[in-house]
Amino acid sequence: MPARLGMGKICSAFILMATSLATAQPSSNDSNTIWTSGPLQQAVELMAVFNDSKTFVDLPLLYDAATVNASFNALPKQSNGFPANQTLQEFLAANFGTAGSDFEAAVPDDFSSEPDNFLPNVTEPAIRQWALAVNDLWQDLCREVNESVLTRPQLHSLLPLPGITAVPGDRFRELYYWDSYWVIKGLLVSGMTETATSEVRNLLSLLETYGHVPNGARVYYINRSQPPMLSNMVLAVYEATQDDDFLAYALPLLVSEHQYWTSSPKQVTVATASGSYNLSRYYADWFVPRPESYLEDYTSAQGMPADQQKSLWHDLASGAESGMDYSSRWFSDPSNITTIQTTKIIPAELNAYLYQMEMNVAEMADLMGNGSLATRFRGYAAARKVAINALMYDQTAGKWFDLVIDDITQSPVTASQHNNTISYVSQYIPLWVGLADLGSPQAEAVTKSFFRSGLIQPGGIATSTFNSSQQWDFPNCWAPLQASVLSVSKLVLCLSKCCVCLCAVSVCLNVRLSLHSVCLCAVSVCVFVCLYVCLSLCWCCLCCAVYSVCCVYLTHLVLSFISTKVYHEI
Repeated sequence: MPARLGMGKICSAFILMATSLATAQPSSNDSNTIWTSGPLQQAVELMAVFNDSKTFVDLPLLYDAATVNASFNALPKQSNGFPANQTLQEFLAANFGTAGSDFEAAVPDDFSSEPDNFLPNVTEPAIRQWALAVNDLWQDLCREVNESVLTRPQLHSLLPLPGITAVPGDRFRELYYWDSYWVIKGLLVSGMTETATSEVRNLLSLLETYGHVPNGARVYYINRSQPPMLSNMVLAVYEATQDDDFLAYALPLLVSEHQYWTSSPKQVTVATASGSYNLSRYYADWFVPRPESYLEDYTSAQGMPADQQKSLWHDLASGAESGMDYSSRWFSDPSNITTIQTTKIIPAELNAYLYQMEMNVAEMADLMGNGSLATRFRGYAAARKVAINALMYDQTAGKWFDLVIDDITQSPVTASQHNNTISYVSQYIPLWVGLADLGSPQAEAVTKSFFRSGLIQPGGIATSTFNSSQQWDFPNCWAPLQASVLSVSKLVLCLSKCCVCLCAVSVCLNVRLSLHSVCLCAVSVCVFVCLYVCLSLCWCCLCCAVYSVCCVYLTHLVLSFISTKVYHEI
């Protein structure tokens, strides 16, 4: 986290905030503004009452917003315009509950410490003991909103949810959108079908209420979404339950989510010499510091003119919508977050996810007997596939590049490939969703490019090859990207099932997986072997697989020693 502001800067900070935010305040009701804007929020965050900006915006109100605001306005102020720190802390203690108190622990009815048919091919005692310890963590991660959130939602920044959910833990006290896909896959591996269904219904409820799935289940996340993975979650639960009523409920909501992602300003038309193409981008409806990272965003904008501050805050929020916050791929200068330009970038992986969503909706429409809807969405998918491969795929490099819009004020826009020397896992996500036909020359070229990319490391797949000190860059690797690469293969392997469970729980716990973690050698061997078998790779790829097998052998030798330590560290 950035350094906290000194008290000598507080007065000028307040004046600047009052002027720069005056024309950029989010529109929301009086209750929501407690957590998203206004002098109370500014005082708490700029005075650094809490070590984490997110703490304040997770506090539930004890009284209605009007009463709390009136009480705050009556507090004596210092010359800098703020109450004294001690006065402010006493005010918060008298008017707010504690962070996380709007959720209650819940052990799902379908939880079992010894699930039926749990990883049946995993028989090595140490590995199985570790896997069961991971399974037990569902008891600690599952929550349900308390009665007050349902009956008096205006007192809470937490959004009402109809059923049990799994939270990441620590400071992340709520449901998050795209993380939930891997959480659900883990729940299904653990035989917790009812809980997985509940998780999806929570997301569908949010979609039904807001017209999109918010980034997370808080009022300050409503301004943006996250990568559109809900159709994958619906299909995963449907395959486990064969519940036609559930599918019939979800299908029209997924159609509405597709409309959200394919409407302006998220969708742009790209003009080329050969024709025009429709593609989508991340674009948050937010132009001030993010409430959950208020001081950090404010500090990043110091010294900028007001219009540049607004643009920076907009692109920071839009970058958070990507789920990859943050990565050098969003910056014009890979080392400098203040050069973030998310809204100018048309991401390869977002449009790959939308292609996958369109194919999923078509499949579900077929299952529901709605042929016209299936035909329409296959048409959308076909058009998107053409656009992605025409504009983003580079045959020489063997991967898909993001596009950078030349002038975002134009309509239609012109754009060029964001072609730099840094490799990102996101450039290969289109292979996962089927944008290169299995066994085709394009798939072979992309796979060879992947093995040459430098992303494959002894402990897993690096997020990028550039160390920017951002979370979604080297040397970090993240569970969703590991799972996506693994899923290129259609083989059903026992080891891949074990990795699904690991990925789900690591997402829940918000754990970054070190590239030197011996446990993730298993991920490497899955990638190498699956891709070698499915795509007939060259002999050098097989050598990589042999190397990975050696790593896995090492894992076998040391796992009994580290399993208990890993569990406690998690």
